[in-house]
Amino acid sequence: MLFVSGCSLGGGDDEAQDAGEESGAAETGPDVEALRAAWAEEVSAACTERNEQIETLAQGLPGVVEKEGLAAAAAQLEPIDQAMLDRMNEAEPAPGDEVRAEEMAGLYQEAVQAGTQALGAKYVKRDRGFYALIRQSEDAREQADAIATELGAEDCAVEAAGPYATVDGFAAVRWGDRASKLCQKRDRTFARLRPTDTARFEAATRRWLREMRALRPPKRYARRIDRFLDQQVASERAIDAADAAFARGDIAAGEALVDTSNRLSRRSSELMYQVGVEIGFQKFCSTRRA
Repeated sequence: MLFVSGCSLGGGDDEAQDAGEESGAAETGPDVEALRAAWAEEVSAACTERNEQIETLAQGLPGVVEKEGLAAAAAQLEPIDQAMLDRMNEAEPAPGDEVRAEEMAGLYQEAVQAGTQALGAKYVKRDRGFYALIRQSEDAREQADAIATELGAEDCAVEAAGPYATVDGFAAVRWGDRASKLCQKRDRTFARLRPTDTARFEAATRRWLREMRALRPPKRYARRIDRFLDQQVASERAIDAADAAFARGDIAAGEALVDTSNRLSRRSSELMYQVGVEIGFQKFCSTRRA
C-alpha cells in the first residue's frame, strides 16, 4: 500500500514529492500477502501438530478407556486441542483479516469444547448426547475449516488419521466400553447363581440382551453386532422350545434343543469377543480388573 503525504498549495511539497519519486524513496505499507502467508503457515503448523499428536494418542485409546474411563480419555485430548487454539490466537493475521481470523478461532474453540464434552459424556439412550455434541463440533469445525482455507491455512481442513481419530472410531470405543460393562454385570450375576437356577440364568441373559439391543452400534461393526445378537436371541428361543419339550415329556427333543441353544450361544460369544478385540480392547467383557 502506498502512503502519500497530504496535498499542499505550496510548491515546496510538490518539489519534495518530485525529488522523492526521482530518488525512488516513496514509502510503501506492509506486504499484506506476505503477512497472510506467514499467518497461514503458523496456523497450518498448529493444525498439523495437533493432528499428529491426536493420531499418536488415539492409538492407545481403548486401553485408556478400559483402565481409566471415557472421561480420562477426553482429558488427555483436551490439552492437545488447547495448544492448537493458543497457537492460533498468538498468530498475527494480516491487515484486513483480523475479523475473519477471530471468527475462525472462535469456531475452533466451539468445536473443541463440544468434542471434549462428547467424549466425556456418559453412555445413555443410544448415546444420543454424544452424537448431538459431535454434530455440533463437526458443524463448527467445518465452518472454521472453510475460513482457514479461505485465508490460506488449508492444512487445517485435513482430518487426523487412524482408527480412533474419526467419529465412528470414537463411537466404536464408546460402544465397546458400554457393552463390556454390561457383559461384566451379567457375568457377576451368573457368578452369584447356583447351577440349578436355570430360570434366573435365563432372566439375567434376557435382561443383558435387552440392554445390548438398546445400544447404538457403530457403523463399521453394526452388521456383526446385529449378527451375534440375533444368534443370542435364537439361542434363547431354542431354550424356550427345550423347556416346552421337556414339559410335554419329549426328552430327546428337549436335549437336542439345548444343544442347539448352547451352540448358538457359543457362536454369539465368539463373535462378540472378536468385535471387542478388533475395536482394540484387551479385557473386553472380562470381570478381571487391570
